[in-house]
Amino acid sequence: MLSRKYNRKVEVYNTVPVADGFGGNISTDNSLGMFWAEVKMLSSFKDHAVGVSDIKKTYSFKLRATNEITPLANDLSIIYKSQKYVVNDITYDDENFRFVNIIANG
Repeated sequence: MLSRKYNRKVEVYNTVPVADGFGGNISTDNSLGMFWAEVKMLSSFKDHAVGVSDIKKTYSFKLRATNEITPLANDLSIIYKSQKYVVNDITYDDENFRFVNIIANG
């Protein structure tokens, strides 16, 4: 059954500019909603770029497509297990454009 694969809850955000009151803009995260997703870890590695050992993980999130979550969307991020992941790539997963596959790392 297809619905059994979608057993993880993720929250999707997009970044929008908001006026700061001094003539400029600041970026804030706007929640697009919480979605049930199929989550798979693609890779995990240690990053020693700054001298501090930091673990980077890349995940694949498969969820239902909405009007806001399409391959044309940009500046998206995903909160999964209290960690923020930046979206790198969004593609449709089936020929009927019902599901999207999101590749994110963080």
